[in-house]
Amino acid sequence: MGMRMDIKVNVSDPGKVRSLKERFSLDLLSATILERRGVESAEDALYYLESDMIYQHSPLECDDVFTAIDRINAAIEEGEKILIFGDRDVDGITGSAILYRGLKKLGASELSVRLPEGDEPYGLTSDIVREILEKEYTLVITVDNGISAINEIKELEKSGVDVIVLDHHIPGDELPGAVALFDPKIPGCGYPFDSLAGCAVAAKMIWALNFSQTPLFGSECIILHAEPRNGSIRINAVRIENLIEIDRITEEVADGGGASQAKDRLMDFLAVNLPIIVLDADTEKKMLRRAFGNNVDINLEDMRSKLEALMPRAKGHSIFDLAMQSRAARYHDGDKEIETLVSLFRSISIYSYPSLSREYDELMEFAAIGTIADLMPMKNENRLIVRKGLKMLSEKPLSCFRSLLGRQNLAGKRLNSRDVSFYIAPVINAAGRMGHPSDALALLISDDPLEADGFTDNLLEMNKMRQMSEENALSLIKGKAAESFERLEGKAVIVSDEAVPRGLTGALASKLSKEYSVLSVVIAAMEDGRVSASVRCSDKYNAKTFLSAFSDLFDDYGGHRCAAGFSMRSENLDTLLQMMENYVAAMDEKGESDEPMTVDADIPPEYMTVGLWKLSELLEPFGQENEELRISIKDAVISDLIAPRSDQKFLRFSLRYGKYSWPAVWWNAGDDKEKFRKGMHVNAVFTPDINFWKGTEKEQLLIKDMEVVQ
Repeated sequence: MGMRMDIKVNVSDPGKVRSLKERFSLDLLSATILERRGVESAEDALYYLESDMIYQHSPLECDDVFTAIDRINAAIEEGEKILIFGDRDVDGITGSAILYRGLKKLGASELSVRLPEGDEPYGLTSDIVREILEKEYTLVITVDNGISAINEIKELEKSGVDVIVLDHHIPGDELPGAVALFDPKIPGCGYPFDSLAGCAVAAKMIWALNFSQTPLFGSECIILHAEPRNGSIRINAVRIENLIEIDRITEEVADGGGASQAKDRLMDFLAVNLPIIVLDADTEKKMLRRAFGNNVDINLEDMRSKLEALMPRAKGHSIFDLAMQSRAARYHDGDKEIETLVSLFRSISIYSYPSLSREYDELMEFAAIGTIADLMPMKNENRLIVRKGLKMLSEKPLSCFRSLLGRQNLAGKRLNSRDVSFYIAPVINAAGRMGHPSDALALLISDDPLEADGFTDNLLEMNKMRQMSEENALSLIKGKAAESFERLEGKAVIVSDEAVPRGLTGALASKLSKEYSVLSVVIAAMEDGRVSASVRCSDKYNAKTFLSAFSDLFDDYGGHRCAAGFSMRSENLDTLLQMMENYVAAMDEKGESDEPMTVDADIPPEYMTVGLWKLSELLEPFGQENEELRISIKDAVISDLIAPRSDQKFLRFSLRYGKYSWPAVWWNAGDDKEKFRKGMHVNAVFTPDINFWKGTEKEQLLIKDMEVVQ
């Protein structure tokens, strides 16, 4: 700890906090922290407070999805040869597995998957095009690639091979001439959220295909509710197509009939020969007769029986009762009754078909892993996808994951995004890193437990080989790292070496950061005249801010406080290295970030309860744009301490704050571990964590920074 602990608590808006607290029945601390994290709108709150997949966006909002549905269904029906072309990383492998499983279940008989093997480059290439033509595929579906393969797709289409692109990368100025493009980053594509992982796009495509097999596909209806208001009847009607709201109307007409413009507008809205769905048809008919007169006969369909079959507890409850209990209605500013009805109609429709609900939820196991591994922002529906996937993996994992979870000592644990990042994704990723991504795919598409055991053993062995490769690569650059550390006066480590495999830059930067306790950069050469690099550091630094100083040189860069990366043309490398060294030379002390560490709250002792762990669960899943909960406490006491070994970088101890003592661990204590003794008063920043050991869970504090009270 080169200087005193520097923290910042974002200022909250009391009015916005009060609004969140009251509208969503939150405690004050939860409402305050959500507001400090930028949660202002009802939609923002929804993705923190809900976990039901009913709230996900419909893939049918993407314009090209209908074309993709027609082409894929035709290919399945005709028994065409279909190729799924994915990528070698975790996102590409899980996305390919999702598509393979989904298409097989839909009846695809001639279905293959192709991933880049060995040293093959990313994406469609002329060699891959040649292979596709030789094997006489008639439909190619790309996953996690394709949006930039302009010439290759042109060649395939010219040769009579149709291509559907499922991707999530930023498109160039020209879009490929594929049959259909489903990439949320295409401007104007219609899809409302642009930060899905490639695997999530694949899952959405399967949901759309499953939807097309139900009577819901292409269906339209009107959801209606009428109720008395002081001397008038208030009528809400919502027009639904493919379970998507396309129009709505709210009007008040005089009780007892009589001509009015409001009545004319309502009649125009309703006179489209669509089914009109209500709850309790007799009651609604009485309201409509009071509004329009007894001569108007409007046919209504009652959803009561379907609702009670799905939700027996709804029996005997009116729409007003249900609206009072409705979670969905909280997220809309309209009348609660109509919002509740629309939500119930969607729920009834989706949960009536396992392929849209229970079976689809199984695919979230793959989508959660891919979304976490690809560092997608944990906002909007990514939170639903990952939350559902983690729950499925924790409670009833598919057979392909059971062996891996068991071997990684995760069976029976409530999994979080960190578990996936540290223990699941690296094993899948190892296959791609070692040039055999199809070995990981083989596990993910297997439903045979014995077969899955064998595939798991293979991947774990490959992961050991990857770790050995990392150690070998680390030994190659250790000299350069030590030289850099000395040259940069112990402020940072920057290593560029052509011997470093591009797939290992993140792991190597992480190891160097831990060894030297400074920000570390590892740069590797790529085949196409470019370089790729990773930056890793502890919470005391800011990797993304560091890279932003050189952004003009990068083709692409991104990340967050502790992990970031970039790619650029190799001809600019010397310039970059000089600029980085100049930047580091100007940094204070050990190069620790001038930016204070942002914490969610500075709490008094009475707030130090298990409620913090419940709050952490609310904020999970953590990741990009939603970092782990950080809490600051002042004047806590080290009530117990296990003396660290000299070669040990971490510190285990207990902290008393208020009534209780809490076990704590500081993994990146480094040299600071020598400064603390039992009985010392300290200020600390921590993340509420769960220690899972031999099947039991226990709360612990994950220390991010700590200082002795002066």
